[in-house]
Amino acid sequence: MQKQVFKPKILTNNTMKTIKNQSVNVPDRYNGDLLDTSYALNIDYLILNLSGNPVTDTQNGLTIDVADYGTKVFEKRAKLTYQGEAFATMTFKPRSTVIDENLVQMQLENHLFYTSTPSQLRQKVSEVIDILGLDFSGINRLDIALDFSQEQHDIPNLLRGVFNGEFLISGREKDVNVYTKTKKGLIEFTGVQIGKRSSSRFCRIYNKSRELQTGSLKPYITTHWDALGLSGEIWRYEYQLSNKYLSEQDNLSLDVLFSKNFIFNLLEKARANHFEVKENTGKSEVNKERTHQFIDFEKVGRAIGLITGIIGKIKRTIKETFIGQQRMVKGLLRSYFSSNHDIRFLLPIRRILDDFDLLEWYNSKFSLYVAEFRDKEKIKLIDLYRYELDFNLEC
Repeated sequence: MQKQVFKPKILTNNTMKTIKNQSVNVPDRYNGDLLDTSYALNIDYLILNLSGNPVTDTQNGLTIDVADYGTKVFEKRAKLTYQGEAFATMTFKPRSTVIDENLVQMQLENHLFYTSTPSQLRQKVSEVIDILGLDFSGINRLDIALDFSQEQHDIPNLLRGVFNGEFLISGREKDVNVYTKTKKGLIEFTGVQIGKRSSSRFCRIYNKSRELQTGSLKPYITTHWDALGLSGEIWRYEYQLSNKYLSEQDNLSLDVLFSKNFIFNLLEKARANHFEVKENTGKSEVNKERTHQFIDFEKVGRAIGLITGIIGKIKRTIKETFIGQQRMVKGLLRSYFSSNHDIRFLLPIRRILDDFDLLEWYNSKFSLYVAEFRDKEKIKLIDLYRYELDFNLEC
């Protein structure tokens, strides 16, 4: 069945004048702030290991621009453009006979992780691999980034505590490199690295806002932050995972790789017993000290996992019937408007509409639901223009 395109049926000037900028009290039952803390969880760097002999001629929307020279490891290097968008760099034909002659590596462009939804990116990657005539065989490198504001987690204060002896780093001996700069004559912490780059997992925590100001400009990242409500000084907690580490993970495939749940669980697993901070109370063993949760991952999981949590709750509490899904769609739409257009309530709607082929039904009911939310339930503000942008953005 051909996928339908959403076209709002009530976005007219008259409706906009009627609905936009309504100023009434929000009922108490819609006033809870379920999404009071903002985080951004993304893949930031990805090199896929593929197998086969790739095609090198342009076809099916994929442009392959083979360079005049390769790399130290591969004889051939090519830039891939898919559907008019810079997509990846592909290297193939290993120089060494020790390496499998069919090994192909594909590094995705950074902007894709911030401008595509997980499902969109998974689909694009699968399509490109199919066009190239290759098979997925693993991951060479994966970087997972968790972004948050300094107001949420004061990393400079944490680092001061480590240097002052207030906090201890548990676990085996490891390399720790701290980065600083001077500001008005005082030392200011800008980041820390834990472990070696050559190890199977490597942690970085640093001021991402400052890096973007002083390094290469990536406006799509700040746009992504804005969409999630992240503001102020943004810090990044990042793990770089190698092929060795990832090869030990079960059920790693393209189907799960771009899932927020999978990425979050992988981040939690990577940090375990690697960078754990303890309060220094003078006990004989560091591991006996109380853990200092400078980032509460249970809270992070609730914040970024609300979408999947909602979907999981649907499957646990109601039968997957059309009536049940229709009721849930209405409830999520109500939550979107009553939470001042929090886009994360729209994402599960899109998933339900796609999975149960309910888009036509949704279009027929949308105007009725909006009228009900406005007149009977007294939702304070319903901005249909913003809704249309959010719904079709799928961020």
